Amino acid sequence: MTEKYFYPAIDRFKLLAAFLVIAIHTSPLTSLSPEADYILTRVLARTAVPFFFMVTGYFVLPKALEDRAYGFAYLKRIGLIYLVSVVLYLPVGIYAGHFKGAGIISVLKMIFLDGTFYHLWYLPALLLGFALLLLLLRALPFKAAGAVCVLLYLAGLFGDSYYGLIGEKTFVYTIYQGLFHIFEYTRNGLFYTPVFLLLGYAAARRRPSFALSIGALGVSFGFLLGEGILLKLMETQRHDSMYLFLLPVMYFLFSALLEDCTGEQRKTFPKDLPLYIYLLHPLFIILVRGGAKVTRLSFFVDNSLLHYLAVAVSTLAGALILTKLSTMLPKKNKAGKKTSAKSKTK
Repeated sequence: MTEKYFYPAIDRFKLLAAFLVIAIHTSPLTSLSPEADYILTRVLARTAVPFFFMVTGYFVLPKALEDRAYGFAYLKRIGLIYLVSVVLYLPVGIYAGHFKGAGIISVLKMIFLDGTFYHLWYLPALLLGFALLLLLLRALPFKAAGAVCVLLYLAGLFGDSYYGLIGEKTFVYTIYQGLFHIFEYTRNGLFYTPVFLLLGYAAARRRPSFALSIGALGVSFGFLLGEGILLKLMETQRHDSMYLFLLPVMYFLFSALLEDCTGEQRKTFPKDLPLYIYLLHPLFIILVRGGAKVTRLSFFVDNSLLHYLAVAVSTLAGALILTKLSTMLPKKNKAGKKTSAKSKTK
């Protein structure tokens, strides 16, 4: 017997995660306290993108492992979304000079590894990480595949938040310098994405009790906060996306949210709304700044909190309009369509 289960808390956190991404790119608390803004945007909000990866690992990856055609269809869908996004942001990127002086190799790196605009790195990272993890799980036992993903993440840490701990003029330092000629950050589909996809998949296989998840989340979150502050004080960060304690925080957070499970679908918001918010928000950052300049309402830029609210509200409105327009298009069955439902067999 096959039943459908829905996870309202997962859906709500997806929406929250989309707004946390906007916070990362607008720094809403800077006008009030740069220190508080760092905690919000460089530590707390770093749960957003891993959460999206875990949703894919939980809802999509198990079926992709059972059905190769489903996995290919999912990759095709993400590839199409990426292609549309690249075209959408191409004029902005050209105007901003992102491609000025870039050779064919640099353009290929942007397309396949770094993203052609600053938020689009997520899509090639998802494509690469998903394909890599599929291969690992088909070739290796679960624990061995997990060990590979963790090792890759640990290696990525030293190209990100722990970069300053590598001594200059060492062999390891030379290796990372070589890697940064291939890609801009270790926050990518090779070092960053696989482990969070795997954590989502692990939660689909087995997860701790709600009480244990909440307790462990509180402890690991405290360590994450301390880790983020300490690394900031030590000035070791080349970037600030990857933390050691982000792994347990994400696993226990996701496990706790899965407890809100029901066999009856609850009407919340359109399922693609968080995705549209993620994809559209840089356009509205540009529009808010341009609008503030034209109207001379500079407080919408000068005040970081008002700037964030203006971008968030306008992006939400734009995403809702796009959602409405998308419902008018002919409906087709798509891989990964039901990210708020999961089949369980008794």
